[in-house]
Amino acid sequence: MGTAVLALLLAVLAGSGATPPEGPAEVRGEHHGPVVGAQFHGLWDEWGPGERALVLDRLAARGVRHLRIDVSWAMIQPAGRDRYDMAWGVPFVDRVLAMAHERGFEVTATFWLTPEWARPPRGERSLPADPADYAAALRWAAERWRDEVVAWEVWNEPNSATYLDPPDPVAYTRLLRAAHGAVRAGDRSAWTVLGGTEYVDVDWLRRCYEAGAQGSFDVLAVHPYPSPSDASPLDPVPPEGHGLRDLDALLAEMDRRGDASPVWLTELGWSVHGDLASTPPWARGVDEAEQARHLQQALELLRTEFPRVRRVYWYAASDTSTGRAHQDHFGLLRRDGSPRPVLDVLGCHATGRCGRPATG
Repeated sequence: MGTAVLALLLAVLAGSGATPPEGPAEVRGEHHGPVVGAQFHGLWDEWGPGERALVLDRLAARGVRHLRIDVSWAMIQPAGRDRYDMAWGVPFVDRVLAMAHERGFEVTATFWLTPEWARPPRGERSLPADPADYAAALRWAAERWRDEVVAWEVWNEPNSATYLDPPDPVAYTRLLRAAHGAVRAGDRSAWTVLGGTEYVDVDWLRRCYEAGAQGSFDVLAVHPYPSPSDASPLDPVPPEGHGLRDLDALLAEMDRRGDASPVWLTELGWSVHGDLASTPPWARGVDEAEQARHLQQALELLRTEFPRVRRVYWYAASDTSTGRAHQDHFGLLRRDGSPRPVLDVLGCHATGRCGRPATG
């Protein structure tokens, strides 16, 4: 580790006073902070086998053991009901999940993107005409990958028109109810995760509850990115902004309904890049030192004030190449595979060594 990077990490950790975690919070029965992991875009076609292996090896070397991987329904069942792509799509998922499993990772899979045969003419980010088609495919996937996947997240950011067209909470709840039974039928030990919302959208989630969502998921997920996106998690949330402290309103709503489900943050992160005068608040960047410091602050805040949050998945394992500056630079690793300081913060929380002197 370079001298500057090591100095940064020690400075970040020394000021936190964090109690180090010592194992999965779900198992311990006491709370030393959320279990941490990372979003791994291992099924994106921009990655080659060597790049996938490099990312997984570098995460594993730092002690990270939890991944979130997005799985496309359209990719594994493109041609019709009961017709799975055993020539390419399914074997591709097999290979990537096997790579993770061989390295000891536990995987949460996001299952989304509707194949053309099952959807209205709005595109793959629309819900299927019949939720039973999604449920049948999800049951099949849960059974096939029961040894590699421990949780199935039902869609990504379903409250956002960018990811679900239209973002209808009633229609989404129908899908969620069908999905929950499908996961149980395919793998009784797997969790069903209500798809992580863009920000902490309590109003949208309230409408899901009113449509009958309660009892149809084991975990409720949100993506509490800050807005402005360069804000510290310790900053007050502005009236028109978003942040971690929005979890207060979410947990109050869950308590009001008697819902004791755990909460996972299936995406959280800060992007490293410079800004222009015209950069909107939601797309502001930070530098690498701020990125690492913000993660440390977030994990300490969650440990002390939000023990219901049991898992946090950093977005993302590595920089991407979409051509959008803000989207592409969240990575624990830069695009060339070199680590950012934020990986040291995530790794020390993953291994329970934060604040402890190194040994050996």
